[in-house]
Amino acid sequence: MFESIKTCNKCELCEHQKPLLDSIKACQVFWVGLSAKKATCENERPLSPGTNSGNLLCGVEKKCTSVSMYRTNLVKCAPLDEGGKLRYPNKKEIDTCLPNLGYEIDELSPKIVFLLGGKVAESIGRYYSIAFKKWNEFEYTIQRYKNMFFVPVHHPSYIYVYKRKRIDEYVKGLEAVIRQLL
Repeated sequence: MFESIKTCNKCELCEHQKPLLDSIKACQVFWVGLSAKKATCENERPLSPGTNSGNLLCGVEKKCTSVSMYRTNLVKCAPLDEGGKLRYPNKKEIDTCLPNLGYEIDELSPKIVFLLGGKVAESIGRYYSIAFKKWNEFEYTIQRYKNMFFVPVHHPSYIYVYKRKRIDEYVKGLEAVIRQLL
């Protein structure tokens, strides 16, 4: 179904590894991270439960077991520096890959799209011409767009590194948004 994404070669990032995609399924919730990480196995998925970010999202998913969720990234391939280390994608790489995210959203029709972190929210806002409000603590602002809701939130890795003592509040804040909108 996502052959155009799987075979995308619009930028040089695909030379490092193939685009990471989650299992294709109808879903109610999208988690959108910034970029893929270096794959450690052939069936790696975005925001893998083996990462700190993915593990935090598992905490939300465990509290919302009846809700179908899909994990993805703005940039589907791993942006690596000359030394082979993961780096942040640049604006050109993000803008090149954004139509792929639009295609995923159109195909899977999520009700809620969580934008993980400020860079993701900024990029999605630019792509869809939406002005997002900044969150306040763990109370998140919901922006309706067509038949879905965009919700900019803290990136899970930020919570894990800088707000570790407040992980439960973070998970409860995300769960509250899901319960409110579904």
